[in-house]
Amino acid sequence: MPHRFIRPRLLAVAAIAGLAVACGGGGASGDLDKVEVMQTQFEIVVHNISGKALMDVLAEIKPAGPSSHYTTRIARLENGEKRGIAHTSFHDRDHVPFSARTAKATLIIVSAKDIDGNAIRVELPFKK
Repeated sequence: MPHRFIRPRLLAVAAIAGLAVACGGGGASGDLDKVEVMQTQFEIVVHNISGKALMDVLAEIKPAGPSSHYTTRIARLENGEKRGIAHTSFHDRDHVPFSARTAKATLIIVSAKDIDGNAIRVELPFKK
């Protein structure tokens, strides 16, 4: 008979845990001490604070669902340099520009290599 009370408690705990996961994830992750990524209404700003030049910087907007990422490249980002990238500069594999009206973005991903060849990656949730 005690199992009758266990199920509702288990469901309540699962619901609270699911709510915490859905509401909680908010912050950036990755190499935050080397690259700072900020999002404004019309652009994504990438700031190199690593102390070294960054090569092959790839900025991506990951949409919800199985569609391809919208990407743009920056060949080189010097130490201390801050570069703003307009949302319309991001293109998918068919060269269709990103539009918040047609694609629901979930994540911003910036990856690069420093002059020594060390990989750097930062992820930031996309804010509407």
